[in-house]
Amino acid sequence: MDTFLQDMRYAVRGLVRDRAFTLVAVLTLALGIGANTVIFSFLDALMLRPFDFPQLDRLIFLVEATPGYARNQLSAAVVDELHRNPQSLERVSAFQTWDLNLTGTNEPERLVGYRVTSDFFGVLGVGAAQGRTLQPDEGEPGHERVVVLSYALWERRFGADPGMVGRSVTLDGEPYTVVGVMPSDFRFPKAAQLWVPTALPANAQTMWSEHSYQAVGRLKEGLSVQSARSQLALLEPRMAELDPGHRVSAIPLREYGDGPIRLMLWVLMAATALVLGVACANVAGMLLARAARRAQEMAIRGALGAGQARLTRQLLTESLLLALLGAGGGLLLALWGIGLMRAGVPADVGRFVPGWHKVGMDGRVLAFTLAAAVIATLAFGLAPALRASKVQPADALRREGRGGGAGRQRLRQMLVAAQLAFALVLTVCAALNARSFGAMMEAPAGFDRERLLTLKFGMNEQRYTDLASVVRFQDEALAKVATLPGVQGVAATNNLPLGPSWSRGTLQVEGEAPLAQGNVRYVFFQVVTEDYFRVMSIPLREGNFFTPQDGPGAPPVVLLSQALAQRHFPDGSAVGRRISMNDVDGKPVWRTVTGVVGDVQVATFGSGAGDFAAVYLPQRQETTRDMYLAVRTAGDPTALTPAVRRLLSEMDGELPMTNVKPMTQVVSETLLAPRLAVVLLLVFAGVALALSAVGVYGVISYSVSQRTHEIGVRMALGAKQSDVVWLVLRQGLQPTLIGVGLGLVGAIGAARAMSGLLYGVSAFEPVLFAGMALFLVIVALMATLIPVRHAIRVDPIIALRDE
Repeated sequence: MDTFLQDMRYAVRGLVRDRAFTLVAVLTLALGIGANTVIFSFLDALMLRPFDFPQLDRLIFLVEATPGYARNQLSAAVVDELHRNPQSLERVSAFQTWDLNLTGTNEPERLVGYRVTSDFFGVLGVGAAQGRTLQPDEGEPGHERVVVLSYALWERRFGADPGMVGRSVTLDGEPYTVVGVMPSDFRFPKAAQLWVPTALPANAQTMWSEHSYQAVGRLKEGLSVQSARSQLALLEPRMAELDPGHRVSAIPLREYGDGPIRLMLWVLMAATALVLGVACANVAGMLLARAARRAQEMAIRGALGAGQARLTRQLLTESLLLALLGAGGGLLLALWGIGLMRAGVPADVGRFVPGWHKVGMDGRVLAFTLAAAVIATLAFGLAPALRASKVQPADALRREGRGGGAGRQRLRQMLVAAQLAFALVLTVCAALNARSFGAMMEAPAGFDRERLLTLKFGMNEQRYTDLASVVRFQDEALAKVATLPGVQGVAATNNLPLGPSWSRGTLQVEGEAPLAQGNVRYVFFQVVTEDYFRVMSIPLREGNFFTPQDGPGAPPVVLLSQALAQRHFPDGSAVGRRISMNDVDGKPVWRTVTGVVGDVQVATFGSGAGDFAAVYLPQRQETTRDMYLAVRTAGDPTALTPAVRRLLSEMDGELPMTNVKPMTQVVSETLLAPRLAVVLLLVFAGVALALSAVGVYGVISYSVSQRTHEIGVRMALGAKQSDVVWLVLRQGLQPTLIGVGLGLVGAIGAARAMSGLLYGVSAFEPVLFAGMALFLVIVALMATLIPVRHAIRVDPIIALRDE
């Protein structure tokens, strides 16, 4: 310990003396370690531990897949089968989403709730912070009017009232007794604000084709996710007969969430690792140059009896001190970066991401930063320390080893090549993502998003008992909003294009050959009112729009997007043909196509909706209680928000309104994740390029300074300036070309790995790859210009005299 403290004191004195070197090295490491810390804080909270449930590794999320679409909801029969025959599962619980109205206290509010079986909290292993969770008999008729509140709802809506347990709240017009409040860190499923009990239907064993449940299970002690998958595979023969095309599998609960977000985080983590690699290679090159200047010092210490191990330990101690200082600077950068990233994500978006509330600086993140510092110490400090400790005292004292020898020069060139390879991988990934984002921005959305106000409202069954009353209210609301000053048109739909959610249906086309057994064809659909296409500026290509006569008593009708019509009716008009979106008693419900409209980007970019295929159903025939209002305005849409809110409140004082925002904001939030990824990748690539350029400059500049005598001799013997320029450039080109070659190989692999994030761009773009490689070569050559300038200004007489 005393030796280590002595080495540390000596290291501090040495770094203080060489303040310029210390400052540059610390800043370089701070950039690399800080970037890694920022991304790791998100990766850790959102992916590695999104939930703080006991024995999280034993929890699984059950998924039901069909060809071309995963994460489908389970049927009641599957859940019932797992309840009755758990085998590898200790317990299993099912739940359903429930959008509801909270009324009776202050302003009405639309909430995201879940109906859960009574063992839901037991499966997760979590108890209530106040009161209790659900009891086994709750969910059965007569015992279902109880509710467990989330901590956030209890705190925000009820002022964290400790006497809330036992009181009654009104949910969708019905009284529910609050029996518990969950802990502040319990947030499952995503965006859940309350939980009420439910039970499986009495005939659940026969309900194989109605998919409305999600399920979570706890594995028995010692069993793996694969054992659960093997058990679920035993259901496949029955499902092939009773529910063709569906199969059930399981994933670890920690993987519950948005797949593209998970992939984006892994890509960003890999990008920051490359940045740290560039930073370490850069500092390693600086340490090699510094070690060459300290050759005589090392030789004297060796001559006085210090062995190679002792010298290596001393130099590694200096590297560790640099890394710790860099880690400290990185933590400061990380605190700023984490806050900046969190501030860039709207609160109503973040609450839908499991683990979002835990993103920040905690013990795990600090431990990661310390580990990154230790790894960086070995990465940039070990090779220079070993090289410097091997100095021969006689050579150093005669100053013959001044140039560091060919071995040290090769090591510096290898470090430069590594920096350039890492930088090229990052640059290509950033360029691909930038092109992908550009394709998203340039893609024709198919509708006019400007001057469009949107809001969502939901109508409960107790107040609006039948679908006719729902349609009457919606008609009256549209008519009254249309009379407001500044309103040019108003319509309603169950989903907004490029909005936060969308609906899928199974498509059958009359006259087409039936699909193979088990195959299902999914298509996006929207329920819309008659004026929807005019308000959204979606053109009619063929036939007619919906009319008020397309009501419940009229023949079922649909409109198709142009892309869908051309795909299934390429040889003639789609108008008059028939399609089906659902079955009743095993028979398709045929709907006549009355028109074809322009293509619209219905769902999120990269979700599979890139071909704009969509079906539109009339609101009067497919009435839904949850609708978005779309109001076309003459000016700023937000200016109409108070008037629209006031009018709807006057019509129904218990009608909650949510997601009140301009359509431009809806689209912007859809593009938030890819925009953030592009910005971060460009920043990381820029940092890597700058550090690589500095590394190239440092190596060439140092080499020129060490070869002053050689250059002087060459010029004295008649060498031209062009010969000297080529000598220096060749020394820079060799590691550059090696680094670019290795970087291209790595970039191809990285591009394929992140192909799931790309939209409208191939993972392998030869022109882009070649362009980025050429750009990096140019950057490297520009970094040699200053050393080249110094080289050609060498005065042979002065150089020879100095030697």
